[in-house]
Amino acid sequence: MKIINPNHITGPLLVVLPKFIGDVINTLPALELLSKLYPEQHIYLLARPHLIELLQKTTIPNIEIIEDNRYTKGQKQSLWHLASRLKGYRFSFALLMRGSLREAILCKLAGISHVIGYAQNLRSGFLSHALKLNPCHHYIHRYCRLVNDTHGQPFDTYSAPKLRSSPLKSPLPDNSTLKIGLYFGGQNKGSRHYPKELAQQVITQLTKQLQCQFYVFGDQSESQDNACLQHAHYHHELQITDLSGKTTLPILIDSIAVMDLMISIDSGPMHMACAVGTPCIALVGFGTSPWSIVEPKNDNFIAIRSNSTSLIESDIITSITPHGIVKAGLRLLNR
Repeated sequence: MKIINPNHITGPLLVVLPKFIGDVINTLPALELLSKLYPEQHIYLLARPHLIELLQKTTIPNIEIIEDNRYTKGQKQSLWHLASRLKGYRFSFALLMRGSLREAILCKLAGISHVIGYAQNLRSGFLSHALKLNPCHHYIHRYCRLVNDTHGQPFDTYSAPKLRSSPLKSPLPDNSTLKIGLYFGGQNKGSRHYPKELAQQVITQLTKQLQCQFYVFGDQSESQDNACLQHAHYHHELQITDLSGKTTLPILIDSIAVMDLMISIDSGPMHMACAVGTPCIALVGFGTSPWSIVEPKNDNFIAIRSNSTSLIESDIITSITPHGIVKAGLRLLNR
């Protein structure tokens, strides 16, 4: 593989991002390495519409965002239209952080001669720099290799993902009461969802140990599940604020940033908490990827993994007990 010399690159650079929030957060260390190699270049990120507000929370200086209009509601563009649009930028090279054949074809149609990516999904012929994927590598490591290996391995390490938080426009109550964020997911999360009966026990047991205010997070599709969680404690005078479906992505990040503790399933909010430095507990049952390749790189973090022997995927996470979650929460709060 021919090594890329940054001194010979004069035009802008394109990075095609993944489609999920957690994956995009995991690309941030690689983007930081790319920015260090090309401090004077324009680095354009091709991102789906729902990710644009998230990317505005990054601390990387020289990045700009191109909305991927193939996924814009009401004005979707075809692959051909997007390729024509990208061609006008005259990119020096493209770096594919998504492993699909379609993205490799897009870059070729856009006339980008140097395309970096992993040799997977029948796309090797569309790549000028095709790396062999090691499936044991952490996702962050995979993304960083795309930058580091193709440039002659100038870096020995990378930094953990970081997101910038801002003062909340509608601040949460500013008092001495501990703020605990909860994201148990809804039925839409399938086997990652932590059942509401167990989630209710977590809340009950925490209130016996701590004077705290709970904030329940989620999107609109999870609001019904979270409403049930809040209603179950209605007569117990617990302080539970349901924010599901009521926050933009930036406000969600800012809200998680002011929590004293975040309890989350393996999900985007878990990665957000770690990226803004909020102590976090992750409930890890049967996930969408092996845990060893997605676990956040963070010291202020405890993962509680299921030891279930169940063959029913949705039951695997139920072996994580409310008592174990509360014990881990107290441990993090006492650090």
